[in-house]
Amino acid sequence: MFPFFIFTVTKNNIEMKRKIALLIPVFLISFFMLQSQVNNPWVVPEKFVEMDNPVKADKNSVSEGKKLYKQHCKICHGKDGQGDGYMAKNLEVDPSDLTFEDIDIQKDGELFYKIKTGRDEMHSYKVVLEEKDVWNLVNYIRTFYSEE
Repeated sequence: MFPFFIFTVTKNNIEMKRKIALLIPVFLISFFMLQSQVNNPWVVPEKFVEMDNPVKADKNSVSEGKKLYKQHCKICHGKDGQGDGYMAKNLEVDPSDLTFEDIDIQKDGELFYKIKTGRDEMHSYKVVLEEKDVWNLVNYIRTFYSEE
């Protein structure tokens, strides 16, 4: 009876070591991906930071932006801009939550640049959307954030 017990414990220990050996790379990859985002901020050229939005954020612009958002952005950023779209789970990096203050404190030109150029899994809309459409999107995205 005693040798069987040793074999069982040893077998369980081997299985536990295998599981740990498999989890370590997953943890490290996740850690380094998060670090790359933290250590690799999205630098926006100064000319875009200082760029003013030429499209007034009126009812028409926000409505147009909403249509474009549903067509191009909702799948990743989610219905309400919280980064929980149905494709978000398939991405290596979580989409931005557009309801957070860090989005609100960015200037319109910064958001315009990011939508227009994209980065990593965030698609570039340079050839997909006209400039006015991107500005309409910026105006609509501004509706997500509310100070509470």
